[in-house]
Amino acid sequence: MVTRRQLLAAIGAAAVLTAVGGGLLLFRREGATATTTTAGSTAATPPQTTMKGGALAVYNYSYYIDKDLLPEFEKEYGIKVIYQEYESGEEAYAALLRGGGGYDLIVVPDTYLKDVIRKGYVQKIDHGKLSNIGNLDPVFFNNPNDPGLHYSIPYAFGTTGFAVNYYAMKAEVGKRLDSWGDLFDFGILEKMRGKVAMLEEFIEPVMAAKYAMGIDPDDWSDVAVNKIIDLLKRQKEYIRGYLGISQIVPALAAGELWTSQIWSGDAATARDEFIKNAGEANADKFEYVLPKPMTHRWVDFMVIPRDAKNVEAAYLFIDFLLRPENSARIVKASYYPTPLKMQLLEKYLSPDILHDPTVFPPPEAKLIYLNYTEEMIKAVEKISYAVKG
Repeated sequence: MVTRRQLLAAIGAAAVLTAVGGGLLLFRREGATATTTTAGSTAATPPQTTMKGGALAVYNYSYYIDKDLLPEFEKEYGIKVIYQEYESGEEAYAALLRGGGGYDLIVVPDTYLKDVIRKGYVQKIDHGKLSNIGNLDPVFFNNPNDPGLHYSIPYAFGTTGFAVNYYAMKAEVGKRLDSWGDLFDFGILEKMRGKVAMLEEFIEPVMAAKYAMGIDPDDWSDVAVNKIIDLLKRQKEYIRGYLGISQIVPALAAGELWTSQIWSGDAATARDEFIKNAGEANADKFEYVLPKPMTHRWVDFMVIPRDAKNVEAAYLFIDFLLRPENSARIVKASYYPTPLKMQLLEKYLSPDILHDPTVFPPPEAKLIYLNYTEEMIKAVEKISYAVKG
């Protein structure tokens, strides 16, 4: 099984950081690399599924599942799984805007969930067809983008924070970093000039600046937007750049970056690679931080597209993944937790994963859900152009 962390580790700790170019990247995990199928071919052309009742076409982020689950599902139900992968949430969104692009089940980030529901591009979920829906943690029924889970089922989730390589930093900064304000403290930044990175998906630097200044997460007024632009422009002088995960992970592990904004599962990947390089004795010198005063949790959701051909198979696959033993395998393969009740998952997970605060945030962490509105999207786009040009 090839996992997301194995892929990133294979990049190598000596990877060269390059400048970020190309199109405007606004939201989480929107990379620019090609999508692949399980067989390794490109997935630019949606699947042509004509075997009614015999095939299920699934579209998901890359390296986001234990792929051994796919043949097990096929064997149990006699349904062929056509599993294709993407790197950018925009690709999933584009498929949904085409009615599904030939897919029967798509994993879509919360960024776009409210929009595809509002526009009628996904089918309503019949909870009566999911015998394992009771395994979900009730907190996910209260998400702001699909309250009650009438159109979606959560797949996995994570947090946004920053990671610090204290082994590389040594005593240069003179304190432990624990707040978003530290990434915008110009005295600290001067000591780390060129050793700091922010995520290229620009909603993330924008929210970091908001948290650092104490601006309400839902405030997108002109006053708030202008303050964010000013702070990010000032920070930009000190940072390595707005980078993708394939750049951040190896650079953090190797000490080329001392700290970087990062997503939780990828922080765990970087930590593992760091320990491999620096040794277990130095494990405590790499840290993932859920910064003060708060940060956000994001969720990826499974949806059935409007024009899905094999809806019943989609329900079977969702229910299959909601089994605790299968859900736990997704956690182990990706380092991203799944939305089942913890008491159901814990018997299938090792103590190392269960007690890893990078994977499962501690209860005292102040986490919020972002409310993805049209006002937010326009504001982030404006800020991005103003800061990045």
